[in-house]
Amino acid sequence: MWEASDRLRSKRLKPLIPILLPALERHGRLDLDIELRDKLLTISAATMDRLLSEVRAVARGGQRRRAGMSSAVRRSVPVRTFGDWNDPPPGYVEVDFVAHSGTSSSGSFVQTMVLTDIATGWTECVPKACLRSCH
Repeated sequence: MWEASDRLRSKRLKPLIPILLPALERHGRLDLDIELRDKLLTISAATMDRLLSEVRAVARGGQRRRAGMSSAVRRSVPVRTFGDWNDPPPGYVEVDFVAHSGTSSSGSFVQTMVLTDIATGWTECVPKACLRSCH
C-alpha cells in the first residue's frame, strides 16, 4: 500500500487504508487473510513508521535523508505540516500559485497553479504562460 500510494507518509497513508485496501483487493493486487486485513485497518501511523523503516531505507538506496537547505526565502514562507490541518479527510485541498520569474516579475515567465490534497498529498500542477504583465 505504501508503494501504491506513491510512498505517502504514514500519517497521510493511515486515513487512506480503508479506501486503498479494498481497491487493491478488488484489482487483484492484494490477497490477505482476515487477520492481517483487520490489522492493516487498525494500524497506527507510528507502527507503520516502524514497519516501513527498513523498506524506506532500501528505497532511498540505504542513505539517510539530507537536512533541508536553509534560506531566507524558506524562513520567510510559513509552512504547515500535516498535523496543522487537524486531520482533514481526502478531498480537502489547498491551491497555491508559483511564479517562475526569478527576482523580477517583468517580462515573460510562467506561473504554476498547484493544487494539493492535504490528506493524501496528491498534487496537480497547471502552468500558465505570462507575457509582459500577468496577474
